[in-house]
Amino acid sequence: MITAVTMMLAGCASDAVHPGGSSTPEATPASLGSAGWPEVGDMEAWRATPARWQSLRTTCDRHIGYEPHPVSDFSPPPHYVDREGEQRIVKPFTDDGDVAYREALCFAASGDRRYAEVAERILDAWAAGVQRIGQGQGVADVNFMFPRYALAATMVRADSQWNDAKFRAFVRQRVLPLSTASRNNNFGNWGVFLEASSAAYLQDRGLMQRAAKRWQSLMLSQVAQDGSMPAEICRSNTSDYCGGADKGVNGLSYTHYTLFPTTMAAEIFRNAGIDVYAGNAGHQLSLAYARAAQWTLHPETFPYYASNNGHLNGVRNAAYFRILQRRMPNDDGRAVIAQGHLGMDGFEIESLYAQP
Repeated sequence: MITAVTMMLAGCASDAVHPGGSSTPEATPASLGSAGWPEVGDMEAWRATPARWQSLRTTCDRHIGYEPHPVSDFSPPPHYVDREGEQRIVKPFTDDGDVAYREALCFAASGDRRYAEVAERILDAWAAGVQRIGQGQGVADVNFMFPRYALAATMVRADSQWNDAKFRAFVRQRVLPLSTASRNNNFGNWGVFLEASSAAYLQDRGLMQRAAKRWQSLMLSQVAQDGSMPAEICRSNTSDYCGGADKGVNGLSYTHYTLFPTTMAAEIFRNAGIDVYAGNAGHQLSLAYARAAQWTLHPETFPYYASNNGHLNGVRNAAYFRILQRRMPNDDGRAVIAQGHLGMDGFEIESLYAQP
């Protein structure tokens, strides 16, 4: 049975703006976690067990006075050409997004507006501060990072004192036109995640349905019958994406990097009442998860393990396994999770999806 976080409005988006209201220190718990992320049941369990998010709350408290660092000209150089140069421009975007998301989670769990205010300050600063987004790596990094901002906005939109007009316009006019959902490799999956998270915030049923349809198309085209993702498993660590002496050294890392946004988007769709886990596309995701879990548990079975002298990058970047193990469990995935130390958990998946 699908537990819907919210049933999106039929048709086009509701672009209503929160105009601000009387001063209240806290939002009521019933109004939180109900706009598409996190899933209502998970958030209720979180609130009922403060120990599960005490560490996060300590982090949120430390960032109460956080000041955002928007980048006016967001035009990083290509990742595989100048990684240090890219990092200098992208790091403020990454850091601010991480803080905004976690502060929004703390707000959703507690109703304490101090946390919402931090997230809102960051969202508004980037909406007003970005004057240019460069093509190429700039577009890529927006797709990779902006879902944190969109999901933060999804949670803090319950704060009636936030006037989100600037951020809402930023999403509609500046961000969504940059979606890479039409691409066929991992960029497509990140673009779908961008659209799904934005649809959750905007409460745009049409956008959510289009993103879900594209999600299904990608799963049917990307996943081979053995569960591998041919466009990703060959990835090297250079601009010779599927070639060179280290062909495949990033192949498992990119498999995770593709399945992570795929999984996050699937959860957003599920929360909106669209069960993409069912049907042929969901079956393909199940195959991909089983293969990724096998390779993570036994990396020596990965096709490019031997050719890279027993070294692979990002083998355990698999925090998203905790989600898929709920939806389509398998023994290898269970074993990987039991081992712990799963990376790429910027969305607090381990805490949100902890077994009760």
